[in-house]
Amino acid sequence: MNPLLKFGMQQLIAKGYLLLIVLLIIVAVGGAFAFTGTFLTGTNVLLGFCLLPFTIFFQEKQRINYTYMGLMILFAILAFVYSVRMFYFFMLAFYLLLLLERFVGKVNPLILFLLAFMSPFFHQVSVILGFPIRLQLSQWAGSMLAIAGCNVQVEGNTMLMNGSVFEVDEACMGLSMLATSLLMGVAAIAHQYRISGLRLNLIHLISFFSFVAILNVISNIFRIMLLVIFRVPPEDPMHELVGIACLLLYVMVPIYFISVWVITKFGKSFQALEQRRPVAKFAKALWTTTAIIVMMIGIRLDLQRKLPPTISHASVKLPGAQVVKMDAGITKLSNQKILVYVKPIPEFFTSEHTPLLCWQGSGYKFQRVTKTKVAGNEIYTGQLVKDQDKLFTAWWYSNGKIVTIDQWNWRLRMFKGEEKFSVINVTAKDPRTLMTNIEMIFEKHWLMKKNADSDVAL
Repeated sequence: MNPLLKFGMQQLIAKGYLLLIVLLIIVAVGGAFAFTGTFLTGTNVLLGFCLLPFTIFFQEKQRINYTYMGLMILFAILAFVYSVRMFYFFMLAFYLLLLLERFVGKVNPLILFLLAFMSPFFHQVSVILGFPIRLQLSQWAGSMLAIAGCNVQVEGNTMLMNGSVFEVDEACMGLSMLATSLLMGVAAIAHQYRISGLRLNLIHLISFFSFVAILNVISNIFRIMLLVIFRVPPEDPMHELVGIACLLLYVMVPIYFISVWVITKFGKSFQALEQRRPVAKFAKALWTTTAIIVMMIGIRLDLQRKLPPTISHASVKLPGAQVVKMDAGITKLSNQKILVYVKPIPEFFTSEHTPLLCWQGSGYKFQRVTKTKVAGNEIYTGQLVKDQDKLFTAWWYSNGKIVTIDQWNWRLRMFKGEEKFSVINVTAKDPRTLMTNIEMIFEKHWLMKKNADSDVAL
């Protein structure tokens, strides 16, 4: 057992919190079933678990936090109905807070930020915003280089300066570094809590972490500029060293001094814990029953995950193309000129749907990703490179009526009950063939046919 966890359990037993320990063990069993090993090995998750014992600060008296209770019930219903582990994570998080506030005392809101930054939701939002952030960072870095007198051109995530081409890749987006920065911000505030004896309210914490996020954006812009100016390719060890140096200089050092200032300026003293109230027998039985229900939902998630997916294939047509229905609802259409994949999106809250993962799993690397307008529709285009092999690809989202590349657009439309969207990926061996065929797809409304036998209309 983890030494910190063991020490914490010993302290809880010594202080008479045996029932709390039993409840935590019960819900931990549900979490063990619901979450696979890979689900909990993300950098932000591991860092969050390490920081958890140091970021729980109690004050005032025990209470039943009805806000946490309502949120726990909401996410329990969502986890049960949709069998989504992200919802189960938040259900466990709010149930943990509910238990701590009932059996120990009011918990400082700092723990809310830790749970948010270490959650799978944070990673999912980061992935969803990946492409727009990458393109925007490229534009900002290019503009700053131009102001500094550099001869630079920006096309999507590609920057051309003095004959050299630089790709702003996933590492340069700094999304993993964003999670690390925010978690280090949590650690800095927790440290200041301990040495000062003061606490911050929710508003001041929101302001602090918003500023940390801004620092991360600034750090990534300077990182891109340095990599372009000194022509450091991704395979060069200096590529990572420059990123770490920018993180330390523009994020970590400012975080420390800002945390000192914000605690000194806005920190307030807090009321110490009051004497613990006993728990009635009926309440003990009720809490135990609730913990068992939470555990059973986690076991149900594990059983649901093991079932084969039941995603309907989109009803699509492309004249002269061979159609193959693949697993996970994916439809493959191909002829001598283009290759098309159509992947239905089951729910609005599901994770990122782009061709990135599929092509990268086949050994291809995305290059020169940019936004392009074709027949009045904005789509993503890019190049796929694998050794000497180069392909040209494009993708967008459609439900048969709407064409978009805006993640929030199609998610909001699906949330409101509009027809389900699919991600459409078209690939060809040269850019001219790709653009010509995409224009025909839009103008002739191919891949946009409705079929009453399918719940996915394209």
